Amino acid sequence: MPRPSESDPLALLLAGHKQTRQQLGVLGSANGAQAIAWFDHTASQQREILESGVFPALIESMAGSDAVCLKGMTRGLTEQSHVLAHQWPAIRQALQTPGQNSETTQRWIQDYLTYLQCADEDLLPMAQRLLDDAALQDIEARYTQAFAQG
Repeated sequence: MPRPSESDPLALLLAGHKQTRQQLGVLGSANGAQAIAWFDHTASQQREILESGVFPALIESMAGSDAVCLKGMTRGLTEQSHVLAHQWPAIRQALQTPGQNSETTQRWIQDYLTYLQCADEDLLPMAQRLLDDAALQDIEARYTQAFAQG
């Protein structure tokens, strides 16, 4: 996976999300099975980094403030992520069966695109403004650990 800037883990996530969008395009095509490995590992790791690194750091950055809206946004994205992960095995199976690029797969792709849009347009820009160096270093470490083998 290309790495834009070692010192900006949020830029790494944004770049990864851009590649995930490209892979969603492949997933929705006749060659969808070619994108399975991406969603088995890379996309899953990206969602995990958001949930375990970015979201808690964002909420922590708002300590002492009324972060109800932020908590709602992160909780909503976490729930969306879990739904996507829960549905992935059935989508994966359908992609491995020729001619099974179904309406369910297309709906899953659209739901994933909606998830990415919210993360990229709402939460990651907020994280860029609010997170301190320690939080960014933690996210970078999570990113490095998740993708060390590639």
